[in-house]
Amino acid sequence: MHRSILVVVPLVALGACNPTGALTIPEPDTVQPGNVNNAAALGALRDGTLSAFQIAYSGAADLGNGGHEGQINMTGLFTDELQDEETFPGRIAVDGRLAAPGNNSLMPLYVDIQAARAVADKTDAKYAQFAPSDPDHALVLSIGAFVYTLLAENYCEGVPVSSLADNGAITYGVPLTRAQLLGIATARFDSALTIAGAAGDAANANLASVGLARALLDGGDDGAAAAAVAKVPVTFEFDIGASSNTLVETNGIWNYTIDRLDFSVSDREGVNGLPFVSANDPRVPVLNTGQPGFSSGTNLFIQQLRYPGPTTAIPLATGIEAQLIVAEHQLKSGGPWLATLNALRARTPGLPALVDPGTPAGRLDLVFSERAFWLFLTSHRLGDLRRLIRQYGRTANAVFPVGTDIKGQPYGADVNFAVSANEENNPAFHGCLNRDA
Repeated sequence: MHRSILVVVPLVALGACNPTGALTIPEPDTVQPGNVNNAAALGALRDGTLSAFQIAYSGAADLGNGGHEGQINMTGLFTDELQDEETFPGRIAVDGRLAAPGNNSLMPLYVDIQAARAVADKTDAKYAQFAPSDPDHALVLSIGAFVYTLLAENYCEGVPVSSLADNGAITYGVPLTRAQLLGIATARFDSALTIAGAAGDAANANLASVGLARALLDGGDDGAAAAAVAKVPVTFEFDIGASSNTLVETNGIWNYTIDRLDFSVSDREGVNGLPFVSANDPRVPVLNTGQPGFSSGTNLFIQQLRYPGPTTAIPLATGIEAQLIVAEHQLKSGGPWLATLNALRARTPGLPALVDPGTPAGRLDLVFSERAFWLFLTSHRLGDLRRLIRQYGRTANAVFPVGTDIKGQPYGADVNFAVSANEENNPAFHGCLNRDA
């Protein structure tokens, strides 16, 4: 069961909560705010929501419009998935675990994800007004819920959620905790499940189920998370499409890792990093180019091949992730966690069965390593490293890269992205509530 959403209809120019002004992202065609107050606009609003999410999630090749690195690339740099091979100071800092509010790469990244959140919120409201039981309403609810989940996983506590009315009036939002962001996400996933279930829409129901389980797992309720995905088939996959129609629709992971030799795949980065290259694991296909990256350093550039082309779709939710959630719950509750993991591995040639390491710490390492390889470059790794600290008592220096980075500088101590300095014009915002995991 596989579903891919390819959006070639452009982004809707609705307001996003960029406190420096109303945000619009240029696209060939747009639906202006004054033209959205009827059911005929819902299709364009839906497509705009998907387009905005693609830019925020996977990035784009529209380098002249703020970079569009995407959450997948930047969380990959921040953790042990990718390393920076070029000269942009903001990206170098992120690769070294320094994620300050004024980072000039994180600021446009934050604008992109808040734009996706604002467009999804607006589109949800219009579906609720004109077509509340439409299956596409379930889709929009889930996409918006994923944005709230990513904000909770990747950013410090204290993310404001502002809104922009159709007439341009800004309502500045107060900072929200991780629990509040996840609460919004779970409520929307629940609503999406209800709508999809009533419509008999299995794909949207599975999408919402996996998203709900992810948010519940982030909140520490692994039992409810496992229950949420109990009926999701392992073959399910929901992809966010990419296109070569315009640069802004291009797969941004491909752009930065193949078309441009900017971000190379890491291998055992900073003592604690996983062997994403040397493991020779089919789930993380790579190519050693035999040449240095963009900055012409001495390190050979390793290309990821999970996204080999500009139109390669990007997984958002899968039945494999569902089974990984089940396995983690089984590990904590005394269930057959190893059998669940090995059943997944048996589906892929070249993956031998795992052996029980025999200790609680080793078993936990194994479960999270399997998550890392199955979910490589899908913006899960940062949330997982933070959960290892928050839910399992690991220290930051035991899970994040430490020592010196590829540029020879000491790693910083950050474990999340700060809310961007873009929010400084928001009178309700006074900085992160905390920078804890």
